[in-house]
Amino acid sequence: MAKSDSLFVTDAQCAERLGLTTEVLATALPALTKAGFPMRDPLFANRRYWPAVRAWLDRRYGMGKDDGMLRAPPGLDEPEPWKKK
Repeated sequence: MAKSDSLFVTDAQCAERLGLTTEVLATALPALTKAGFPMRDPLFANRRYWPAVRAWLDRRYGMGKDDGMLRAPPGLDEPEPWKKK
């Protein structure tokens, strides 16, 4: 199995798959964790389950199955002025 096919990834591998540096990911992790980012699993050498990370990102950006609630994309916290009724 190629490394890119690994299901459980280190934080460095996770950052690489996300296109980030490990430093940027490390800085973002506290906020990501509060938002439900998948935790490391001690049974798998403290690695993150990549399919869970991918599913979390898909839900965050409105591409995954949801609980039926409509949500604004991240960063949009108020309606745009031109869309007000």
